[in-house]
Amino acid sequence: MSEVDQMLAPVSEQLEAAQPAVAPGLFEVALGVARVFGELDEEAAQRYIAVDFIDHEASPGVATGPAGYLSTARYMRSAFSDARWQADDFIASGDKFAVRVTFSGVHTGDFLGIAATGKPVQVQHLHFYRVHNGQAAEHWGARDELALLRQIGLFTPDHPTPADAGVATD
Repeated sequence: MSEVDQMLAPVSEQLEAAQPAVAPGLFEVALGVARVFGELDEEAAQRYIAVDFIDHEASPGVATGPAGYLSTARYMRSAFSDARWQADDFIASGDKFAVRVTFSGVHTGDFLGIAATGKPVQVQHLHFYRVHNGQAAEHWGARDELALLRQIGLFTPDHPTPADAGVATD
């Protein structure tokens, strides 16, 4: 079983239990997108990421298409050894799919100008994709970056979460 198959195992049962009404090939595209990050699979990037792919998280001027998506995957793997994106939930409807992921790794390289700390991280991600003509055409994402900064020691608030800040103390 490949690393990506292992990462997707928790959502496999969800997919087998009930196939929602989605665009043909959407699940295949989702697996191909996972292979890009999970295995740095260049062939999957060329096949499943549209040439005009738009990553709505990327800053202006960042490469688009398969090369841009692979570049982001390589960057994350250079910043975090043992990088793993564990799929926890998968939802699909029409031409879109969403996946809730637990990202884990060890901060062993430069990350956004922050030198390696050697600290392990584990944070939640939400990723949304629109599929067109059998390829990922757009991506939106959200990550718990405050948790990541806390885990590598750069952010040490008195209250780890807003929920904790709301707890009454005597």
